[in-house]
This record gives sequence, structure tokens and C-alpha cells, in this order.
Amino acid sequence: MERKIKKRMKKKVTAQKKSKKYHKLNRKMSWLDKVKLWLLQHSKIAFLLDSSIFFLSAFGILYFLLGTTFVPKPYQNFYYVFPLYMNLVFLVNMLYHGVFRDTFDGMLTVQDFADPFLYLNGVGFLFHLFFGIMGRNRKSIPPLLTLDHHYIWFPILTYVIFFLVAMLIILISKHLDNKKREEENGLNPHK
Repeated sequence: MERKIKKRMKKKVTAQKKSKKYHKLNRKMSWLDKVKLWLLQHSKIAFLLDSSIFFLSAFGILYFLLGTTFVPKPYQNFYYVFPLYMNLVFLVNMLYHGVFRDTFDGMLTVQDFADPFLYLNGVGFLFHLFFGIMGRNRKSIPPLLTLDHHYIWFPILTYVIFFLVAMLIILISKHLDNKKREEENGLNPHK
């Protein structure tokens, strides 16, 4: 008797899973899902698009920072704008990959988006401050401590701002997740 009941329950669960899968397959795909699927199916074109986005953003932001009046003249040296350049290129590419190249499980969460900026700016600041950014044969960007002390506040402030914004986003996201979890469990004291 017990075996029959378990068998019926198992059949019901299997039937429910099949109906959910069938429902998901027949739902209409958004244009964004169609683009993601097309890029998955055409990997060579996706690679070219990814590379193009990276290089266009890198050159575009470099022109924006050094070729326009957005940054004042004394700071239009790559040694001083490198942190801003690095963060903006990373931001543009994270946005592109978050929207067009992520999996079908859903978009990246805000916390997933902010985590790399936390590490990039924390570790990047320490290396840039004391060691500089090294190329293969020479130091491409010297340490901040060896640059003109009148202007190093700009790169330091850039690192700190991006680090603090990322940390603030992560803390707010965790707080909202905890609050949501409490409400779901019925532990919300404000009710």
C-alpha cells in the first residue's frame, strides 16, 4: 500500500515537472533572450563583437579623457587618469556583458556587478601607490608616490570613490536581501 502511494506521488511530481518544462518552452522569448541565444549559437561573431566592444570602449574613453576638456589640462596625463580610465572601461564592459552575454538564468545581481570593483580598486590602489603598473620590459605607469604630489590626489580619490561606491552598493544589497528574507520568514518586527 505504501509503495503504491509513493509511486502515485512520484508520478504527480514528474507530471508537474513536465508541465512546467512544457510551459517554459512555449513562452515567448524577449528580444534580449533572442540576442543572447543568437550570440551563443554564433560564437565567432560573438567573439568579434566582444572584442570590438572592448577596444572601442577602451579607445573611446581614452579619447574622452585625454582628447577633450572633460579632464583639466594638468591631469591630462595617463599616469593620473589611469584609475578613472580603468574603472570606466571595466564599467562599460561589465554593463555589456551583464546585459547581452550573461546566461539565461537571469541578469547579474547588483552585488555581482559591484564585487569586481571592490577588488579591482582595493588591490589596484595598493599596487599603483607603491609599485606602479608594470609592463613586460619596463614600468608603464610609475608608482603614485613618485609622481608630482600636487596631482596625485586625483588618482587616489578615483580609487577611493569607486571602492566606496562598490562597498556601499554591496552593503545596501545585503541589507535588502536580509530584510526580504526576514519578511518571507515572517520575522519582520515592523508588522
